[in-house]
Amino acid sequence: MAEAAQANPSNPALKKFLLVLNCIMLCAGTPGGPLVTRLYFIHGGKRVWLPSFLEGAGWPLMIIPLIISYIHRRRQWAIATAKGGCSYPAPRLFQLKPFLFASAVVAGVLTGLDAYLYAYGVERIPVSTVTLILSTQLAFTAGFAYLLVKQ
Repeated sequence: MAEAAQANPSNPALKKFLLVLNCIMLCAGTPGGPLVTRLYFIHGGKRVWLPSFLEGAGWPLMIIPLIISYIHRRRQWAIATAKGGCSYPAPRLFQLKPFLFASAVVAGVLTGLDAYLYAYGVERIPVSTVTLILSTQLAFTAGFAYLLVKQ
């Protein structure tokens, strides 16, 4: 276990870069997503499922870091095994326990339903109401995030 800790040094510069990249992506995506959805309906879009699918379509991007993490863990395990100091089993592709996996599936289905209902509402309500809702969304998100983190 000591070899695995030595082979994975924490890099503060990389952590700061990833944090800044995450903040930039959130700052662009949070207001940009709803605006693109409204633009779709303003310019004649009729399908509700398309913008609701696009709201959750970032999941392929999350597969990339997960695969990189798995490959890294597998390589570290292979190096430790080759040195003879490995006492733990090979890393599994999925690290989730069944209950956590089922919880993630339920959360994913609820998120998809939320995205569909959101797109349905954006299609049906007037532009002025959408603008008011979207302008307050960021403030409510920040407020609720503060309350959740405070707990």
